[in-house]
Amino acid sequence: MPIENRELAAGTRLVARYKKQDRTCEIVETPDGLRYRLDDGTEHRSPSSAGKAAMDGVACNGWRFWSIEGTEPKPKAEKPAKAKKQPAAKKPAAKKGKAKSAKKPKAAKMASAASYGCGACGESFTTQKKAVDHALTHTS
Repeated sequence: MPIENRELAAGTRLVARYKKQDRTCEIVETPDGLRYRLDDGTEHRSPSSAGKAAMDGVACNGWRFWSIEGTEPKPKAEKPAKAKKQPAAKKPAAKKGKAKSAKKPKAAKMASAASYGCGACGESFTTQKKAVDHALTHTS
């Protein structure tokens, strides 16, 4: 839970969880002012620099990264493993006496999909080269 009140007193303990590791930070009074001491003993001038050190160099907003000890949200429960989906059962085809629609053979589909037309007369060709050669006869 982000820290909303930024008026933290010496002795306040902050906690965070990063990459499944719990980190702690204590606010301490030093001759230079308040410092944020991590559980590894390093001291930092701001919660953001302490958070960056706790996150192995990844910059963060320390006021959002840390929570005051005792106010952090409860850890989320582990999600159960998802069950594998079974393929849907095929529905039997309804027989109502209708004739099946005729399907084009694959060769016919390919021929119609790969046809090239002459822009001048509209004649169709199987290759682009043939269509271009034919179209050039209209310009000569």
